[in-house]
Amino acid sequence: MEIALLPPLIDQIIRETSSQGWCFLPRLLSDQDLTLINQFIDQHKGDFVAAKVGKGSNQARREEIRGDYTLWLDPLSPPEPFRPAVQFLDQLLVALNRELFLGVKEFETHLAYYPPGTFYKTHLDKHEQNSSRAFSFVFYLNQEWSEENGGELVIYNKENKALTTVFPKPGSMICFLSEDFPHEVKAAKCERRSLTGWMHTKIIN
Repeated sequence: MEIALLPPLIDQIIRETSSQGWCFLPRLLSDQDLTLINQFIDQHKGDFVAAKVGKGSNQARREEIRGDYTLWLDPLSPPEPFRPAVQFLDQLLVALNRELFLGVKEFETHLAYYPPGTFYKTHLDKHEQNSSRAFSFVFYLNQEWSEENGGELVIYNKENKALTTVFPKPGSMICFLSEDFPHEVKAAKCERRSLTGWMHTKIIN
Protein backbone atom coordinates (compact mmCIF):
# COMPACT_ATOMS: atom_id res chain seq x y z
CA MET A 1 0.00 0.00 0.00
CA GLU A 2 1.35 3.43 -0.95
CA ILE A 3 1.44 5.97 1.87
CA ALA A 4 1.20 9.64 0.85
CA LEU A 5 3.81 11.80 2.54
CA LEU A 6 2.69 15.06 4.11
CA PRO A 7 4.62 18.29 3.51
CA PRO A 8 6.92 18.81 6.54
CA LEU A 9 5.09 21.80 8.04
CA ILE A 10 1.68 20.17 7.68
CA ASP A 11 3.10 16.97 9.16
CA GLN A 12 4.34 19.01 12.14
CA ILE A 13 0.87 20.51 12.66
CA ILE A 14 -0.73 17.07 12.54
CA ARG A 15 1.77 15.54 14.96
CA GLU A 16 1.69 18.36 17.51
CA THR A 17 -2.08 18.85 17.33
CA SER A 18 -2.50 15.12 17.89
CA SER A 19 -0.19 15.15 20.92
CA GLN A 20 -0.96 18.50 22.58
CA GLY A 21 -3.85 20.12 20.70
CA TRP A 22 -1.90 23.08 19.27
CA CYS A 23 1.11 23.88 17.10
CA PHE A 24 3.32 26.91 16.51
CA LEU A 25 5.28 27.42 13.29
CA PRO A 26 7.91 30.17 13.73
CA ARG A 27 8.22 31.09 10.06
CA LEU A 28 5.63 30.18 7.44
CA LEU A 29 5.07 33.29 5.32
CA SER A 30 8.04 34.74 3.43
CA ASP A 31 9.28 38.32 3.56
CA GLN A 32 7.81 38.84 0.09
CA ASP A 33 4.43 37.49 1.25
CA LEU A 34 4.47 39.90 4.20
CA THR A 35 5.41 42.86 2.03
CA LEU A 36 2.52 42.26 -0.37
CA ILE A 37 0.05 41.55 2.44
CA ASN A 38 0.96 44.71 4.33
CA GLN A 39 0.66 46.78 1.17
CA PHE A 40 -2.86 45.35 0.79
CA ILE A 41 -3.73 46.20 4.41
CA ASP A 42 -2.43 49.76 4.04
CA GLN A 43 -4.47 50.24 0.85
CA HIS A 44 -7.67 48.88 2.44
CA LYS A 45 -7.37 50.28 5.95
CA GLY A 46 -10.59 52.26 5.46
CA ASP A 47 -12.53 49.04 4.82
CA PHE A 48 -11.82 47.54 8.23
CA VAL A 49 -14.66 47.68 10.76
CA ALA A 50 -14.61 47.73 14.55
CA ALA A 51 -15.01 44.18 15.85
CA LYS A 52 -17.99 43.49 18.10
CA VAL A 53 -18.96 40.91 20.69
CA GLY A 54 -22.29 39.16 21.05
CA LYS A 55 -24.58 37.73 18.40
CA GLY A 56 -27.33 39.10 16.17
CA SER A 57 -29.13 42.13 17.55
CA ASN A 58 -27.07 41.87 20.75
CA GLN A 59 -23.79 42.66 19.01
CA ALA A 60 -21.96 45.66 20.39
CA ARG A 61 -18.54 47.25 20.36
CA ARG A 62 -16.99 46.67 23.78
CA GLU A 63 -13.39 47.77 23.88
CA GLU A 64 -13.01 46.51 27.44
CA ILE A 65 -13.28 43.02 25.87
CA ARG A 66 -11.74 43.42 22.42
CA GLY A 67 -10.31 46.36 20.54
CA ASP A 68 -9.43 45.02 17.09
CA TYR A 69 -10.66 46.02 13.63
CA THR A 70 -11.41 43.36 11.02
CA LEU A 71 -11.82 42.82 7.30
CA TRP A 72 -13.29 39.52 6.10
CA LEU A 73 -11.76 37.78 3.09
CA ASP A 74 -13.33 35.30 0.69
CA PRO A 75 -11.20 32.12 0.90
CA LEU A 76 -12.82 30.85 -2.31
CA SER A 77 -11.49 33.87 -4.19
CA PRO A 78 -8.74 35.45 -2.08
CA PRO A 79 -6.86 38.60 -3.09
CA GLU A 80 -3.54 37.72 -4.73
CA PRO A 81 -1.30 38.42 -1.67
CA PHE A 82 -3.21 35.83 0.38
CA ARG A 83 -3.11 32.93 -2.06
CA PRO A 84 -0.04 31.25 -0.52
CA ALA A 85 -1.74 31.21 2.91
CA VAL A 86 -5.04 29.98 1.46
CA GLN A 87 -3.30 27.24 -0.54
CA PHE A 88 -1.55 26.11 2.63
CA LEU A 89 -4.89 26.05 4.48
CA ASP A 90 -6.47 24.01 1.68
CA GLN A 91 -3.76 21.37 2.13
CA LEU A 92 -4.08 21.53 5.90
CA LEU A 93 -7.84 20.97 5.75
CA VAL A 94 -7.36 17.75 3.77
CA ALA A 95 -4.68 16.54 6.19
CA LEU A 96 -6.75 17.31 9.29
CA ASN A 97 -9.57 15.18 7.93
CA ARG A 98 -7.37 12.34 6.71
CA GLU A 99 -5.10 12.15 9.75
CA LEU A 100 -7.20 13.46 12.66
CA PHE A 101 -10.73 12.84 11.34
CA LEU A 102 -11.92 16.35 12.22
CA GLY A 103 -14.60 16.39 9.54
CA VAL A 104 -13.91 20.00 8.56
CA LYS A 105 -15.48 21.17 5.30
CA GLU A 106 -14.51 24.82 4.83
CA PHE A 107 -12.70 27.66 6.50
CA GLU A 108 -13.35 31.36 6.97
CA THR A 109 -10.81 34.03 7.61
CA HIS A 110 -10.41 37.73 8.30
CA LEU A 111 -7.66 40.27 8.63
CA ALA A 112 -7.33 42.00 11.98
CA TYR A 113 -5.34 44.87 13.32
CA TYR A 114 -5.07 45.97 16.94
CA PRO A 115 -4.24 49.64 17.54
CA PRO A 116 -1.59 50.23 20.23
CA GLY A 117 -2.93 49.49 23.70
CA THR A 118 -5.85 47.32 22.57
CA PHE A 119 -6.35 43.65 23.43
CA TYR A 120 -8.80 40.74 23.39
CA LYS A 121 -9.78 39.27 26.75
CA THR A 122 -9.70 35.53 27.36
CA HIS A 123 -12.27 33.70 25.23
CA LEU A 124 -13.01 30.35 23.61
CA ASP A 125 -13.48 30.22 19.85
CA LYS A 126 -16.08 27.47 20.07
CA HIS A 127 -18.16 28.89 22.90
CA GLU A 128 -21.66 28.06 21.66
CA GLN A 129 -23.24 24.62 21.54
CA ASN A 130 -24.18 24.93 17.86
CA SER A 131 -20.85 26.38 16.73
CA SER A 132 -19.18 24.52 13.86
CA ARG A 133 -15.69 25.89 14.58
CA ALA A 134 -13.29 22.98 14.99
CA PHE A 135 -9.80 24.32 14.29
CA SER A 136 -8.45 27.85 14.81
CA PHE A 137 -5.46 29.44 13.12
CA VAL A 138 -3.63 32.78 13.19
CA PHE A 139 -0.92 34.04 10.81
CA TYR A 140 1.12 36.97 12.15
CA LEU A 141 1.68 39.68 9.56
CA ASN A 142 3.88 42.41 11.05
CA GLN A 143 7.17 42.67 9.16
CA GLU A 144 9.11 43.41 12.35
CA TRP A 145 8.37 42.56 15.96
CA SER A 146 10.22 42.70 19.27
CA GLU A 147 8.97 40.90 22.37
CA GLU A 148 9.26 44.26 24.12
CA ASN A 149 6.26 45.34 22.00
CA GLY A 150 3.99 42.83 23.79
CA GLY A 151 0.94 41.70 21.86
CA GLU A 152 1.45 38.07 22.83
CA LEU A 153 -1.20 35.35 22.52
CA VAL A 154 -1.57 33.30 25.70
CA ILE A 155 -3.19 29.87 25.38
CA TYR A 156 -4.77 28.30 28.48
CA ASN A 157 -6.29 24.98 29.35
CA LYS A 158 -9.83 24.84 30.69
CA GLU A 159 -8.49 25.07 34.25
CA ASN A 160 -7.09 28.52 33.31
CA LYS A 161 -3.48 27.35 33.43
CA ALA A 162 -1.26 29.04 30.81
CA LEU A 163 0.13 26.44 28.41
CA THR A 164 2.12 28.59 26.01
CA THR A 165 2.80 32.22 25.13
CA VAL A 166 3.28 33.18 21.49
CA PHE A 167 4.62 36.52 20.33
CA PRO A 168 3.44 37.72 16.89
CA LYS A 169 6.77 37.20 15.15
CA PRO A 170 6.79 37.99 11.40
CA GLY A 171 5.33 35.26 9.22
CA SER A 172 4.66 32.83 12.07
CA MET A 173 1.50 30.79 12.62
CA ILE A 174 -0.31 29.34 15.63
CA CYS A 175 -3.16 26.84 15.32
CA PHE A 176 -5.19 24.86 17.85
CA LEU A 177 -8.39 22.90 18.46
CA SER A 178 -11.13 25.50 18.83
CA GLU A 179 -13.12 23.92 21.66
CA ASP A 180 -10.22 23.05 23.95
CA PHE A 181 -8.17 26.20 24.49
CA PRO A 182 -9.28 29.53 25.93
CA HIS A 183 -6.86 32.26 24.84
CA GLU A 184 -6.25 36.00 25.01
CA VAL A 185 -4.39 38.69 23.10
CA LYS A 186 -2.33 40.97 25.31
CA ALA A 187 -2.02 44.69 24.60
CA ALA A 188 0.85 45.78 22.35
CA LYS A 189 2.84 49.00 22.15
CA CYS A 190 2.44 49.21 18.37
CA GLU A 191 -0.14 48.12 15.82
CA ARG A 192 -0.47 44.33 15.65
CA ARG A 193 -1.62 42.65 12.42
CA SER A 194 -2.87 39.12 11.80
CA LEU A 195 -4.86 36.84 9.53
CA THR A 196 -7.23 34.85 11.72
CA GLY A 197 -9.70 32.11 10.91
CA TRP A 198 -11.46 28.87 11.71
CA MET A 199 -12.09 25.56 9.98
CA HIS A 200 -15.75 24.54 10.20
CA THR A 201 -17.54 21.22 10.28
CA LYS A 202 -20.31 22.60 8.04
CA ILE A 203 -20.51 24.57 4.80
CA ILE A 204 -20.46 28.28 5.59
CA ASN A 205 -19.51 30.06 2.35
